[in-house]
Amino acid sequence: MRKVLTVVLSLLLVAFIFANYIGSQATGKKGGTLIIPTLSGPRTVNDTVSKETSSSDVIAMFMSWGGTLIERHGVDGKFYPALAERWDGPRLTKDGGMEVIWYLRKGVKWSDGTPFTADDVVFTLNEIYTNPDIPSSFKDVIRSTNGHLPKATKINDYTVRMYYPEPFRLAFRYLGGMYIFPKHIAKKWVDAGKFAEFWTVDSINKKEIVGLGPFIPVEYVPDQYVRFVANPHYWKRDKNGVQLPYLNEVVYKIISSQDAQKLAFEKGEVDIYSPRGTEFAYFKENEKKFNITVMSYGPAYGTQFIVFNWNNKDEAKREWFRNVNFRRAVAYAMDKKKMIDTLFNGLAVEQWSPVSMASPYYNEKVVAKYPYDLNKARAELRLGGFSWDKNGRLIDSKGRPVKFTIETNAGNTIREGMGNIITAALKQLGMDITFVPGDFNTLVNRMLNVGDWDAIIIGLTGSDEPQGGRNVWALDGSLHFWNFSPDVAKWVDPKYYHVPDFEKEIDKIFRENVRILDDNVVKDYWAKFQKLASEYLPLIYTVNSLRLFAWRNTIKNVQIGLYGGTTWNIDWLYKE
Repeated sequence: MRKVLTVVLSLLLVAFIFANYIGSQATGKKGGTLIIPTLSGPRTVNDTVSKETSSSDVIAMFMSWGGTLIERHGVDGKFYPALAERWDGPRLTKDGGMEVIWYLRKGVKWSDGTPFTADDVVFTLNEIYTNPDIPSSFKDVIRSTNGHLPKATKINDYTVRMYYPEPFRLAFRYLGGMYIFPKHIAKKWVDAGKFAEFWTVDSINKKEIVGLGPFIPVEYVPDQYVRFVANPHYWKRDKNGVQLPYLNEVVYKIISSQDAQKLAFEKGEVDIYSPRGTEFAYFKENEKKFNITVMSYGPAYGTQFIVFNWNNKDEAKREWFRNVNFRRAVAYAMDKKKMIDTLFNGLAVEQWSPVSMASPYYNEKVVAKYPYDLNKARAELRLGGFSWDKNGRLIDSKGRPVKFTIETNAGNTIREGMGNIITAALKQLGMDITFVPGDFNTLVNRMLNVGDWDAIIIGLTGSDEPQGGRNVWALDGSLHFWNFSPDVAKWVDPKYYHVPDFEKEIDKIFRENVRILDDNVVKDYWAKFQKLASEYLPLIYTVNSLRLFAWRNTIKNVQIGLYGGTTWNIDWLYKE
């Protein structure tokens, strides 16, 4: 946390920052295809529509890695110039606002050869991400305490001013990391009011995708692969002046089960693999045999949890899932040590907080914990008005038997294993549970857009900065899936929508912390957030895997650090 404080205060006091871009000191060889396994294909390639990693991973290839104003180094965690070669601020203004002035790199071109200018940056912020008619998760994140969104002003073709009418702690980080759209292609979709239809997955095969990132998607065969080719106009060059990326192509090979991905890695059909805990020792012992490198690097930032649908169309289920004693009973019935031993071979830790243990804001002292104890689970159920009939079935205060379905995405054997462990425990408590793994994209669509679900075991990506979860935790967040506002999800009946006090408190924390520039005070905000989230359990966390990596030794320049995995520097990876 102190490191963040130092960075923020330095940015407020120092006018200009100069540094080399990431990859400027790289060396390597041109050529080769990197093959990465993935469980699902994309649902969209439009960043404002994307809400799942199967889409966001594809989008990042042509919008990240050199496609943003600044970039974060995967090892040292510092921010470096990218499309902005330097900047002023962020700094407070005389009117009480905050500004950042970005000086853009000249000579950069989009992948179709069109020059990149300040017009693209201004258009992206003013007409897409802050457009009231275009919802997006990014808009959730960049909203200030009093609901203001930033505005961009073009100073000249290569200088842009971004301004908030009040302080916003993360202006530099979030606005600098904003994905930028090509105005010459996207504007007509905005003007026509059809931006949600821009860049569907069909755009890939139509060769319509244009980006600033290192690789452009050009071929998508559902259930088989997404193929990317090197951006012919990528702006980065290595230490010797060689244009990056080194790789000719990247392929996301769609392999819908982790078991099949493991087999593909052993056969050399994919170059990178994320081993499960139960596989780590096997791969480590066979590094020479498979000509691979295997390593672990601390707890992951992401989370995995079970979540209940508080707006279930079934009145009984709605009442159960909104009952905090019910959720605490489920938490006590979660045998995390068994998950760690059987699913991760010990290479995981119990998770109690929405903030990752790897974050400087994690505060173990404030979080409520629920060690596995079925007797305490039964006591919580009694407190919640539940009891058991003569056959041992759990019934609510109105005599209705507790029966519901838990789902997760098929092929993810870790989540399937978690589902089996949780289901077995809840059955011991007298609940009638059906556990159903299913297709990931279908599951996400029903969860976000349909509402016909009871409970889901799923996960979220994470980072060291909790505010990145505003789209999940704010009451109007586009991923506030357990208790969507009727204004966000049309399937939620306003007659039955209810917001408990703790949710209002968390919403307030996410709104107010961003105006605070003293990191010690910010730390207090996040401590209160963790305390509330762990006491009231809208998400009931499972365990947090250690970060496990495996890659073929033919891949060079792999650098593992706290902030990145095997591909954070994909624009300067190469193969021998």
